[in-house]
Amino acid sequence: MLRAVSRLAPRLAPRAEAALGSRSMSLAGMKGYDDKEAAEEMLFFKKEDERLLRRLLSKVRKSAEQHDVHAAKGAIEAERSALDAIVGKYKMSKEDIVALMDWKHNEHH
Repeated sequence: MLRAVSRLAPRLAPRAEAALGSRSMSLAGMKGYDDKEAAEEMLFFKKEDERLLRRLLSKVRKSAEQHDVHAAKGAIEAERSALDAIVGKYKMSKEDIVALMDWKHNEHH
């Protein structure tokens, strides 16, 4: 069976190329639509991946805070210090800074 296929393949290949070539020529005007759909699909999945990774990061952060309280406090203070360097000129209250940090870590954005 394999021998028969290997003997017929060289004879059938030009026919297949001709058939596929004529079809691709007829769809050449539609190429832009395929590219647009592929780009939209890629963008959708990238956004979905980002959303899922943010959720995973949030879960990992919560788990790390529970298991290593000392390191979690240090990380929170480092983050608060970096945030204060950015928004310190606006004289925000500590509650607003905490709310901003909570918003940053919220899994819904």
